[in-house]
Amino acid sequence: MEKPATKSNKLPYFVVLEFILLVISILIPYLLVNANQTDSCLHHLEEENGTFWIIGRAFGFTTFIWFIISTLFGIKTKKIVKIFGSYKKARDLHCLNATITIIVFFVHIGSLLGSEPWGELILDGEVNHLPYPLFLTKVLTGVLFGIILVSVSVSAFYFRDLDKMKRFGFKNFIKIHYIMLGLSVILGIHIFLINTEILIIFWG
Repeated sequence: MEKPATKSNKLPYFVVLEFILLVISILIPYLLVNANQTDSCLHHLEEENGTFWIIGRAFGFTTFIWFIISTLFGIKTKKIVKIFGSYKKARDLHCLNATITIIVFFVHIGSLLGSEPWGELILDGEVNHLPYPLFLTKVLTGVLFGIILVSVSVSAFYFRDLDKMKRFGFKNFIKIHYIMLGLSVILGIHIFLINTEILIIFWG
């Protein structure tokens, strides 16, 4: 009787660990992106909303990190249930991961839309900043994966109910997360299309 109780009390430690990971996953990308600026970036950074460009780019990497974390937690849910001795607590942790992923994703989107130059590129249609096919690839891969990411993250709250999970099938739930892990290639293409950033710096 005491063993499950001990396991169930581990949830607060996991929450604290995730908070620490969140801070690290925000600070390190921000510092790296900020340190990677060149003199050529200054005409963008000195604009009124130039700082949002750095924040938006940094949170792109933060989103990628938390997508991976959330997906792996989904795949390993059964093991996490054993650690906590409770399906509900394991699902609560997964829902926390999904919530963080959605929040950092929207910070990423909001910062870029409010930034110079991406706000002008997307909202004002100033695609002359860079070749249109490259611009379109960057945007569409982001939009496509964003829709997938939000949809699957929201489903974590639906499957928090054990009965709904049983009806859907735990194996199917795990398969979805493996598929998501495979689809991270789309997100990788979007994030690491660094040439778009270089072109904006030297072209725009």
